[in-house]
Amino acid sequence: MLHDRRKKDKCHMPKNTDSTYGRRDFLTGSAAALIGAGLLSVTRGSKALAAPHQLVGDVATHNMLVVGEKTVFLSHLPMFKDEDDRGNLVTTPHRFQVVLEANLTRGSNTQPQTAYAADRHRNQTTKIYTLNPSQTFALASLVSNKPRRSFRGTIFRGHFERKGHVAILRDVDVTVRNVVHFQEFDPNAAKLDKLEYFFFGKGDELFMAHLITSPPDFDQVVSVQVPDHQFTDAQLSKGVRVVFSERGNSIASRMKEGQQDAGEISVGGAPQKIQVKALREFYFEEGELRVPPSFDSTAEELSARFP
Repeated sequence: MLHDRRKKDKCHMPKNTDSTYGRRDFLTGSAAALIGAGLLSVTRGSKALAAPHQLVGDVATHNMLVVGEKTVFLSHLPMFKDEDDRGNLVTTPHRFQVVLEANLTRGSNTQPQTAYAADRHRNQTTKIYTLNPSQTFALASLVSNKPRRSFRGTIFRGHFERKGHVAILRDVDVTVRNVVHFQEFDPNAAKLDKLEYFFFGKGDELFMAHLITSPPDFDQVVSVQVPDHQFTDAQLSKGVRVVFSERGNSIASRMKEGQQDAGEISVGGAPQKIQVKALREFYFEEGELRVPPSFDSTAEELSARFP
């Protein structure tokens, strides 16, 4: 049995009596619990993603970042590897970068989504909102032949796996409207030389997530403006990759709040240069994307105010 995600906050984790769980509470399971035996490749943009490898331990609690107000997007909180109680590196069910577009309801009532947006509007100094599913499942079931399209969970103001969080909506029905990005980490992947993200969003809400490839790496979600280009919702629904060729793929070089730089996209053919301005950094994590993972706050996380 693996320990909770952050050792230093273990005593602050919600107790299992209220049906909330950390990502490490379900790293063991049975083959009978797996959902969907046959898996298809998933096409995102011009690239087909390899069919994910679904393991017995992949049935787990998959906590997610929540961003967006008019449209809700969920970003899975990933890891490359985990450690068992003896310090051995083991495969983790969280070895996927996944971004979903979703609706929050309770039956036919759309009030949860409205209530979430209102809470975020009232608490604008709070960057992180998280979703803790009350049901366990394998992430690969989201892209199976018969894809999972719903689950239930609790929405928290703050990071559910760290102290200071507040449950604002319980027993919420989460309906997956679209899988924007789904990538299982390749243990043989080469680290990217240049800083690369992918855009997602809808309407006037635009975000970009750092493309995670090989450890050590980092997870980052930031809202952005692209003043000289307008993406269609159809383009954003598949994720649009952008490369900042003048920036190395490092934490120090990541796009920070208030920075603007030229990025290169390829939408419908020839590469195109665009200006990208970073507005608000909603999430930043590096420790958990090391091998072995670190569950103590790093100096950069503290500096960015993501303890």
